[in-house]
Amino acid sequence: MDWAAVVGQNVRKRRQVLGLSQEQLAHDADVTMRYLGAIERGQQNPSLALLVRIATALQCSPVDLFSS
Repeated sequence: MDWAAVVGQNVRKRRQVLGLSQEQLAHDADVTMRYLGAIERGQQNPSLALLVRIATALQCSPVDLFSS
């Protein structure tokens, strides 16, 4: 299983459900928009600390980002 792709898809889905733009999520998670886009495309493997910041901004648990 490609975990980077799973996490990326879940980040994108959750962001869209909350009605957030990539720009807003990137700001809230303190990451560049370019890096966030790469995460959503499954091209980057974010650190645990960054996953926690993204999950917090998405109002979910980090473990939620790993569900397939």
